[in-house]
Amino acid sequence: MPKKIYDDEKLRPEALELRRQGLSYREIAKRLGCSVYKVYELISEYESPRSRIKQLVDLGGKLDEIASKINTLETQISKIQSSLSNIKMLEDLTGEVSKIREKVGELVDSIEWIQRSVNRRLREDHHGCKWIDKSGYCTLWHWSEKVEGWDMRPGTVGGRTVYILNVKKHPLICTACPSYEPRGY
Repeated sequence: MPKKIYDDEKLRPEALELRRQGLSYREIAKRLGCSVYKVYELISEYESPRSRIKQLVDLGGKLDEIASKINTLETQISKIQSSLSNIKMLEDLTGEVSKIREKVGELVDSIEWIQRSVNRRLREDHHGCKWIDKSGYCTLWHWSEKVEGWDMRPGTVGGRTVYILNVKKHPLICTACPSYEPRGY
């Protein structure tokens, strides 16, 4: 009878799987259709003590690789969690900024209203304040000394030198003036 030629690369995985399932060499040989000796040749190197030690070393190396990958993943997870907390802080900040933006909008509206009110008092028609002269100086209020940084000119009231303010250059002074009176009334 001629000697059978087997493809070891195809038979070995099947033989190892059957051995893992607990089959004996004879049972494996029956299933694969080969001799018991052929099964021994296919499997023996994987079942010897040296082979087991080599498999353990290989598994230890794979375990180390898996552990390092786990550490890498843990690092990435902590970075993601940190980023998420930063995103949460940014969302909170965005809420605060929008509240501030609303308040600033209200302030801008108030300032514009004040500016319109002041501009109405400084007009030269019949709605303008009667205490403002043609040059823009307030003739009602006066200071005993010149204020640094303000456009003031000297004048005389009751025999003493006083300073009057150019309210056209410093219009916000007129905002709270209790003595405003329109020219035409």
